[in-house]
Amino acid sequence: MPLIAVAYVKGRPGATTTAFGLAAAAHKEARPVVVEADSAGGDLMRRLGLAATPSVVDLAAAARGATRAEDALTAGIQETVIREAAVPVVVAPAGGAQTRAALPELTGAGRAVLTTPSRLVIADCGRLTPGSAAWPLLRLADVVLVLARARTDDLAHVREALADLVDVGAGRLVVLLAAGGVYPAAEVADVLTRHVVEELARDPGAVSVLGPLPTDRKAAAVLGGELLAGRRWRRLPLMRAYTGLLDSLAPHLPGTASTPTDFREEASQ
Repeated sequence: MPLIAVAYVKGRPGATTTAFGLAAAAHKEARPVVVEADSAGGDLMRRLGLAATPSVVDLAAAARGATRAEDALTAGIQETVIREAAVPVVVAPAGGAQTRAALPELTGAGRAVLTTPSRLVIADCGRLTPGSAAWPLLRLADVVLVLARARTDDLAHVREALADLVDVGAGRLVVLLAAGGVYPAAEVADVLTRHVVEELARDPGAVSVLGPLPTDRKAAAVLGGELLAGRRWRRLPLMRAYTGLLDSLAPHLPGTASTPTDFREEASQ
């Protein structure tokens, strides 16, 4: 199964909500797990009322001696439930120091615990600053999702980071437009593609643009642990968008297929 890295370079466009939401929207056969890999520290422990341990620290410790990636992941997982859906997560402590120390253990040579063949791993990498400890993780990812609002300031920061993002690895780079933008996706794609071709002299297919995600406070509250999920929570606009996003990414994720038809139809009703 593949690794999806979720990150951003400006503002707070909802990377943690998106990482958790994708795991909640994924079909159970993908066995999704969210791993908090934000070098500034994690949020899910407090949002979802989870315990301090196990955490990414325990995952890193297990990675040193594990012979199977699945065994190491199991050592760090806690499980949270949204109505009928179990969503496994590996939380990170607040503050960031422990996460920054743990990340090299997860991304170093011979320790590809985040690319286990048996699970869809979705890593919340947080904000990508020049010195972020999450950059090596992006090199392992099959898809790198960079969230941004379609506004002048956010997109200027994305454009400045494009050279590093394109160089970070062989995975697919996708700019995912968050809610609250002012420019259409086609216009954003045109600007970023021209920058890739004219300024970076790279293949125009090096980056694609998807979205925007809908404004959906109810779904965001469900994913943030602030609101109990109703019976039809999967049909909320944001959850439907995450389901569609996974369908769009499926061709680029080894070992996965599009969401089964029956689940897609349920989500769209």
